[in-house]
Order: sequence, then structure tokens, then C-alpha cells
Amino acid sequence: MHPPRSTFTETIRGLRSDEDYEAVAGIAAACRIGDAGDPILSAAQVHDMLTAWGVDPTDHLRLAEVDGEVVGFAFGCLDGDHRELGRILFHAGGVLPGRRGRGIGRALLAEAQHAAVRQAADRAGPGPATAVFRVFVPEADADTRRLLEADGYAVVRHAFSMVRPTLDSPPPPDLPPGIECRPATPANALRILQAMAEAMADHWGTPEYTDADLATFPQHPMVGQLDVWQVAWEGDEVVGGVLGFVNDEENSALGRRRGYTENIFTRRPWRGRGIASALIGRNLRLLAELGMTEAALKVDAENLTGALALYERTGFVRHATELVYQRPA
Repeated sequence: MHPPRSTFTETIRGLRSDEDYEAVAGIAAACRIGDAGDPILSAAQVHDMLTAWGVDPTDHLRLAEVDGEVVGFAFGCLDGDHRELGRILFHAGGVLPGRRGRGIGRALLAEAQHAAVRQAADRAGPGPATAVFRVFVPEADADTRRLLEADGYAVVRHAFSMVRPTLDSPPPPDLPPGIECRPATPANALRILQAMAEAMADHWGTPEYTDADLATFPQHPMVGQLDVWQVAWEGDEVVGGVLGFVNDEENSALGRRRGYTENIFTRRPWRGRGIASALIGRNLRLLAELGMTEAALKVDAENLTGALALYERTGFVRHATELVYQRPA
């Protein structure tokens, strides 16, 4: 569970000032390939995202500095526990394209792995005493794929980025009798997230999140946009949701008006009744009201609940492929 230490340590450090968040945001944007991969974030959004994931910026966030310039970053964290895989140790990062080929990526990879291991060691967990490193990579990102494969990672899953190029003709918003849509609020957010976690437990590789884990989700700059959530209730029961969001920073940088139709779920007893389709329709209408002109989402290509077919029926088309890489920790 302990990867070998890198010898590229003299230029690797933790956070020193808020200017480092600006550097991380800039590097992440420079590493994007086309319209795939991580979102474009502001420095404040980077801070909020890492905070929501429990990342200690002086320890779990690692920066590579060359001649006084921050040229790469990586972080690692515990993403939760899985009943079969054990601990899911997630990491991400990037190196400026012009600074690659010098061993910086290898050094940061090792640092991110160690950061995830350190965070996991501080948190007790159930299940088997095993762990896997996990990272998401756009299929077109050949540099990162070579780096991971040289370290023993293998592709274990595929996902599609999907885009709905127009918000015209959304699915009907009508929910079945007895089910209604209610606003998400700080008071009911945890109940909604608990319902999502229950529904997502049927999906491949999803960790088992504790209430403490879920309580941090509203701090995330994307997931936490409660005013963009569409949530269906039957009485006191949350039955499904679409926890959408808008990334103004990314839209401004790319000159577009895109909203996200994400975190779509329906709990098992209510599946097959058109709830997800209606909530998607409501999400698309809300995005249009917010001034958006298109929508996007990601989906597991091998999802067994029929999600891919549902999204294609509701107007989304495949845009790019993302790979899930893993290796034993």
C-alpha cells in the first residue's frame, strides 16, 4: 500500500499562499484536451473543491516548482470505501505541456499516491483491508495514460461525456401522481444526498459514503449548487433527483452557456415510472431560465440501469470518452 518514493523531491512542496490556487487553476486549464477532462475552475473554486474533499493543502496537495514557477500539481485523497475493492484512493493532477518529459509527472504521481495513503490512514474504514488507486483520464490524453500504464495502472471502465447541443424540446416535466418536486435547502440537503448515495450504490465502483462524507458535498463548488437541484419526493421520502449545476468560470473561459445535468438518480422502489426523465426535463427547463443554451453530463458506458439509453432518448449525444484507471495500492 506504499508506492516507492520519488527522488524528485527538491522541487515538490505543499501550499504556501493563495497564489498557489491560481497556479493550480491555470495548470488544470492548460492540461485540458478539447472539451474533456476536469472542469475549468477559478482559484476560489479550486480551494472549495479541495476543502469539500478533505484535502489538506499543505500535505495532500503537492506542487512542482521549477525556477520559481509552479509547473505541476497533484493531490490524493480517500474517496470512500467499497465493499469489494476496499479503500478508494483517488488522485488527480497535471503538468504544463511545455514542462513534460523531465520526470515531474512521475514525481507528482508518487506524491499524490502517498497523500491519499496518508489521508486514508487517518480515517478508519469498514470492509476488506485492501485499497486501489483510481484516476479518471480523457481517452485522448496520451501523456497521462503512458505515465499511469508505466506505473502499473490499467483501464477498468469507460465513461462517456455527453452533450445536449440545444435545450429545445426537453422531456415532459410531469411526475407520476403523488410525487412532487420540492426545493433543495440546507435543511434537507443531507436527506437528499443520503437518497442519492443509496441509489448510486447500485452503480459500478461507487464508494459507500458516510453521513460525514455527504455533509461536505454542499461545500463543493459544483455539486453544492442547491438552487439548481431538481428533487422528487413522495411524502417524506426522497425518490429521485438531478443535482445539476452551472460553471460560470468555465462558460466565461470557453465562450459558451452550458449547464450540467448531473448526479441523476432514482431509488429502486420508484424506478421505471418516468421520474428520471421528468427530472431531466425540469433540469433542462431551469438551465434555459438561467440563460444556458446547452447541457452536458457524464455516464458510465456500462451502466446496468439503462442510463445511457435514457440520456440518448432525452437528447444527449456522445461527445468524448473518459477512462477509469486503477491499480492495487
